[in-house]
Amino acid sequence: MRRVWDIAMKELLQNRRDWLAPLFTLVLPAVFTAFLGLLIPSADEGESRLPLALADADGSPAAVRLVEGLRETPLLRLEPMTASEVDGAVQDQKVAAALIIPEGFGAAVEAGQPAALTFVGVQTSSGAQSVRQAVWSVLSGFNTATLAAKAAAGQVAAETGRPLDDTLLGSARSLVEASLAAPAATVRVTDARGSATLDAGSFDQSSTGSLVNWVFFSLLGVTANTVWERSRGLLRRMTAAGVRGSQIIGGKMLAMVILSFVQQLLLVLLGQFAFGVDYFSSPVALLVTMVSISMLAAAFGLLITSLFRSEQAVIATIIITALLLAALGGAWFPLEITGAGFSRVAHVLPSAWLMDSLHGITLQAWGVGDILRPMAVVWMWVVGLLAIAVWRFRPD
Repeated sequence: MRRVWDIAMKELLQNRRDWLAPLFTLVLPAVFTAFLGLLIPSADEGESRLPLALADADGSPAAVRLVEGLRETPLLRLEPMTASEVDGAVQDQKVAAALIIPEGFGAAVEAGQPAALTFVGVQTSSGAQSVRQAVWSVLSGFNTATLAAKAAAGQVAAETGRPLDDTLLGSARSLVEASLAAPAATVRVTDARGSATLDAGSFDQSSTGSLVNWVFFSLLGVTANTVWERSRGLLRRMTAAGVRGSQIIGGKMLAMVILSFVQQLLLVLLGQFAFGVDYFSSPVALLVTMVSISMLAAAFGLLITSLFRSEQAVIATIIITALLLAALGGAWFPLEITGAGFSRVAHVLPSAWLMDSLHGITLQAWGVGDILRPMAVVWMWVVGLLAIAVWRFRPD
């Protein structure tokens, strides 16, 4: 064990002397975390709603009820405007669409006459079409409540001889709205996967993605040095001096694990205190995930040094591997914005499961029990990669 530790310390000392190490370990990850965090839109509720310009030229009780119904729609964010401003707002794409409630709307509704609203939107815009469907849904409920209230009030008036006035209509409308608020049948929507990444945005995505994206770059020094030692016969001399191959592998891997873990720790602290990412909601689950990331990176690094003999090939393979795992595993963008097929293929890779775990910890306060499944997949990769790397590793 002493020789394993000595080899690891030698690798760490050589890595510290390399001026490029801090650049790939902290500087570039921090810069890209900040850049992508500012580039990715925030996932808060206000930003997820589509803006609808609303011009209410009527102000009647019926118009107020309609506006309240629109405001309670999860898809819409109302932007009050005047009728003269809505065309410019839609054309300048400040809003997804606009709705004008004309003067006399309430009077027409109360009189049972047709009351037309004006919807302004670009027909080829998917956002405008979504807003139109939401508005139509609210209008359908509004029409249902209005017609039901009139029918109920009319029946009461006919059977009791009471005049059909505003008081009776108001009472009937209250009863109808209360009944519609508690329908006999409802739909409960749940997420089939229970994924936390649906809410990931801004620094929640960029910070966690950096942990997975940049962890391989911290191994460049150790892997390149291993190839250099092999090419000059230094590894063969170590074995001739009595150092076993398992000790060489253990020392190299321990150095990779330490380097990658220190890099993660720095990025976690940066994300927690500089960008407001809630990493410490479950410290134990975070520690297990970080150790798993370090072990996976070390296993990949050891395998690459076992397969390739030139420094250029090792460095190029590590960079390509890091970029592919990050891009396909959801480190650059949430997998929820991709198709279902892409997401299924991505979850063949360990990086997708690591992103699920990190998002679960930072967004939904996942505990150790919640990350067992994704970590099981990651460790299957670790064991498989290590087995191949140990089998292929040669000192010469």
